[in-house]
Amino acid sequence: MASLIKQKSWYYSQFYDQNRTPKRKRLALKTKTRESAIKLHRKLEDDYAAGDYDPWTGYRKQQQDLGVFKHSTIEDALEVYITIKSREDWRATTKRTTSYVLKAFVRDAGPQKSVQTITPALINNYLNQDRFAYETKKTHKTKIKPFASWLVRKGILKYDFSEVKIYNNDQEQDETVSYLSAEEVEILQNGIREKVTEDISKGYQRKDRNALWLIDFIDWQRYSGMRLSETLSLTPRSVNTDSWHVTIGSKSFSTKAKSKQVLPIGEVEILKKIAVKRLMECTNPDDLLFGHKDRLRTYRTFIKYRKKYLPNRDDIHIHSLRHTCCIELLRREVPIYTVQRWMRHSSIRTTQKYADLLAVDISKAVGEAFN
Repeated sequence: MASLIKQKSWYYSQFYDQNRTPKRKRLALKTKTRESAIKLHRKLEDDYAAGDYDPWTGYRKQQQDLGVFKHSTIEDALEVYITIKSREDWRATTKRTTSYVLKAFVRDAGPQKSVQTITPALINNYLNQDRFAYETKKTHKTKIKPFASWLVRKGILKYDFSEVKIYNNDQEQDETVSYLSAEEVEILQNGIREKVTEDISKGYQRKDRNALWLIDFIDWQRYSGMRLSETLSLTPRSVNTDSWHVTIGSKSFSTKAKSKQVLPIGEVEILKKIAVKRLMECTNPDDLLFGHKDRLRTYRTFIKYRKKYLPNRDDIHIHSLRHTCCIELLRREVPIYTVQRWMRHSSIRTTQKYADLLAVDISKAVGEAFN
């Protein structure tokens, strides 16, 4: 079930489950004494066997049962929030990044203070510190505000957290959604094609291993609207060429919703064409459809070419292609509920944000035409 490991004088418990990611989870017992380590190790094993503890999420049954009360400290409330969200809908990456931001906020607010001291003003003061860049403020807001809203739903707080605002130079900033026009996508893809062809002729890139796959990847992202990690996890097993359904999610990869999802591409010829091309390059069912699943490598490659061919679009990143998909569907008058299902938004309110942005876009275009 679990192994007791000693490394550099310290003891660890290592759990193994072939159906989890990662398969091995090592926990520091924080002791150099074997007798103490054995006791701690056995306690973890017993709790795990009884379902009272999960080494991968950090869940403990007693924390779940205690809940959050008005007299709880901010630190205790955060611990329960992270535990519950990890079990409900957070992936490992989401838990790690969100926990980092929230714990920094709690340290600043005072971990032992009453949870009722969390107010919109407190959050605003934290977010709008000069030490944070504007983009950092936006990121922190998306993690801290949901925590406060969760406390409101629990009946712990009664504030209106719509008052949480991000300021830059003393002016409230609008939330922005970055997306590419069809012309910009064409410029980027043509640039990649020409540069890679030139590099191959000079021997800088190999014929059998080069960045031309990025062209298919960009089209796949802009038409499927899939997230980066979802696309990189695709294998031939993910694509049913009879029904032309793309299954997102597997034993080794969980979606943001923590359940398998299906994208029907039967009537989307560009996606079928890309899928057929990528499938022909795979030699076994477990090959990765786009050749690798290195998110950092993909991001760096994309940004390198974006900087070269779209130098004035520093706001564009890979997730912008998902925004582009949503914007283009709405612009072509696809019903908003259909767009929600295609994008797999958990709430229509998320899709509505893009529709509102498009309304501004249309207004600007009409104004330019008539003025």
